[in-house]
Amino acid sequence: MSKIIKKAEKIQEIIKDYRNDDNIFITSDDIISWAYQFDENAEFVLDELGYILPQIYISKDKAKSIIKKQLMILITKYKNIQQFLSETEFLNLQYEYKSQSAILKLLEDILNEDYQESYLKYQTFPKKHFVYFDDVLATGNTIGKEITQWLNTKDKYHKKNIEYILNDEYKLVIGLFCIHTWGYEFLKYKLKKTFEDVIDNKIKWLYEYKIENHLKFNNQSLNIAIPINTQDIDIQVYLKSLQADKYEDYAFRLPTKPVKEIFFSNSENRIKYENIILQKGLEIIKMIKGKVSSNIRPLGLINPSYKTFGLGTHFFTWRNIPNNSPLVFWWDVTGHTWIPLFPITNRGF
Repeated sequence: MSKIIKKAEKIQEIIKDYRNDDNIFITSDDIISWAYQFDENAEFVLDELGYILPQIYISKDKAKSIIKKQLMILITKYKNIQQFLSETEFLNLQYEYKSQSAILKLLEDILNEDYQESYLKYQTFPKKHFVYFDDVLATGNTIGKEITQWLNTKDKYHKKNIEYILNDEYKLVIGLFCIHTWGYEFLKYKLKKTFEDVIDNKIKWLYEYKIENHLKFNNQSLNIAIPINTQDIDIQVYLKSLQADKYEDYAFRLPTKPVKEIFFSNSENRIKYENIILQKGLEIIKMIKGKVSSNIRPLGLINPSYKTFGLGTHFFTWRNIPNNSPLVFWWDVTGHTWIPLFPITNRGF
């Protein structure tokens, strides 16, 4: 028992600030209760998660350091912080409860603490520099929708933002904590198709962490959960049952990929871990009463037309975790017995 307590305490130390702002405090007992749902694999899952978490958990303090780093890049070409703030608008396109608002609050804290300034007091100044902050670009759908709408927005002169961008009258920066290479490349392609190819050179991207999950690219680290094909009957039946017709070749990774394992503790443990959370995710889906939404997959939500097990995202922040993460981390539905590791908020399907 003492061994599992120590493993849980190690994890608790990493994620201890998760949703503290909402008066949620994860304890080592909570972590042990979650782990015991994996039966004889409880300690193994905690070991592997303890190895992964330092790479992918963004605490509130780390989030502030990332924002500071990106802020320093943004102000480089300006004479001073006041000029930067007077010419810059920090886009707030999401609902109040989403990550963008939380990031902008941290930005305001940083400006107050480090510069005795506030971006809010410059909001009425004419703008030509626009910054869109968010935490994660997963499939790219959310950011793509919001940025496309903003680019198509007209001003009082009936001129669209995209026109100003293409004419170099406006600058657009997208600052993120994390990108997925598959979703990132898909979004850039979609923007070029919607507007012009040159748009690819007009948007500046900043990000701290890259999830390399594009199976068609060489040398991807595949720092996500994507299983090899073990020919397990339950898994094969589930995959075949999906009413989807795209990207089935993304459902499994080749046993030879990644070429070098750097995300999990070793390649053998990776295979074991991925199979465990995939199987548990299938069990969770079987708990669902009534019709199962077509975007719910054992390894996280994904476009319902994709014939895969989900995105398998392993990237968590202090305020919430993506719904593209495996269900074992966040599934919490009234009437179900599964205990999530991360209590989530504002999760819709």
